[in-house]
This record gives sequence, structure tokens and C-alpha cells, in this order.
Amino acid sequence: MNPNELTCPLCKSSNQCGVNNNEDCWCVSKTVPKDLVKQLPPEQVNKTCICANCIDEYNRLTR
Repeated sequence: MNPNELTCPLCKSSNQCGVNNNEDCWCVSKTVPKDLVKQLPPEQVNKTCICANCIDEYNRLTR
């Protein structure tokens, strides 16, 4: 795994993604809002995980 894949592209903290581990990662069961993904540069879409904190904060702010 590329070190950049371990960093949230929005907040730059660890995204704690474990998709390449033997166990399921949190990221496969959490829905990432499409408008949040649109904030990423095109070259980062589907290349790295937005962290759970950014997803939760976005959902909190948009409700």
C-alpha cells in the first residue's frame, strides 16, 4: 500500500483504512457522500479513503 493511501486526502490525518488487510475495513460498510468525494482531485478518487471523521463531520454539517 502506498503511504499516501493511508492518509485522508481532506484532513491529512490517518484514514485507518484496512481494506488491504485480511479483515473487512470500516470503509467498505460506510457510505461516502458523493458531494464529499467531489471535493477530491480526480486523481485521488477511488485511490484513497476519506477518513471516518471527515465523513461523520460532513454528515453532521449537512443534516
